[in-house]
Amino acid sequence: MRTKKQKTNDIKYGKKHEHIVKPVLEELFGSLNMNDTFNNFDFSNNKFFVEHKKRNIPFGKYDSLIFDKVKYDKYLELKKQNKRLQFFIVWSCSDGIYMWEFNENEDEYYIRNKYDVDRGCWDNTKKQLCIKNKYISPLDDFERVVIKK
Repeated sequence: MRTKKQKTNDIKYGKKHEHIVKPVLEELFGSLNMNDTFNNFDFSNNKFFVEHKKRNIPFGKYDSLIFDKVKYDKYLELKKQNKRLQFFIVWSCSDGIYMWEFNENEDEYYIRNKYDVDRGCWDNTKKQLCIKNKYISPLDDFERVVIKK
């Protein structure tokens, strides 16, 4: 179990890197609102929802990049309400910025119990989506994917 101090430090670390990546993301998505700390997506506007994760590893170190399944569940809920919205996860890795557009193709990901590498423990009550590397693209490639509606 994370201590209150660990949780506070994690939130500060995440917010710091959200501020760093925001101008880069706005070049692609237009002006973005920074959502509150406990929102499922860090950034949004009337067309896009974007989640950001900072990872201190090079891309490809593992077979996938991960995020909490609750964010995917929220995507499914919001997409039902408005099919025109697009959803992305962005990982700032040590060697670049990478993205994946949320979709329902189960070939692109697998689900596992949540594992916290820093704390070395599994949490069987929470799930993570593991996006396979071959479906993740460098940020620069996403100009062809993001549809300006």
